[in-house]
Amino acid sequence: MQNTQSTGSGAGLEGEGGDVAGRTRGVVRDAKNAIGEAAEGLKARAAGAMDEGKGTAAQTLGTVAGAMRGAARDLHQGEAATLGTYAESAAEQLDKVAGYLREKDLRGLTRDAETFARRHPEVFLGGAFFAGILAARFLKSSRPKANPSPGGGFEPFNPPHFESTEGQ
Repeated sequence: MQNTQSTGSGAGLEGEGGDVAGRTRGVVRDAKNAIGEAAEGLKARAAGAMDEGKGTAAQTLGTVAGAMRGAARDLHQGEAATLGTYAESAAEQLDKVAGYLREKDLRGLTRDAETFARRHPEVFLGGAFFAGILAARFLKSSRPKANPSPGGGFEPFNPPHFESTEGQ
């Protein structure tokens, strides 16, 4: 009789162990699904932000191209007709780039950039270096400047001193 009880309690433990393993697999599956959904949401938001930035860049390039065309007309009317021709050519190129940005999706832009980088690595690396310098200059210029003291150095931070009100 004692053997039957120990076998029965052993079977109960095996059943509980199998149940715990099943619950663990379910929790892991749910966690994977939640992480996958979060990753997809982040990808979608990033793609939306990139599309918005791409549209803004295309619009800005179109505006610059229009301004260059106006400058080209002014140059053609004046004594610098040759410069007007160059300005008109630059405006046409900017319009082409703006149109390219408008019609390509994010994957197409990435694919074209990879193809260009493989064919012309020196130009791609030079452009990346130049873009990095421009980004650093932009970030440096947009950072707030500290107020220098009259002596040319910076004044140390002095926290305010509070008077004790115990004696009053």
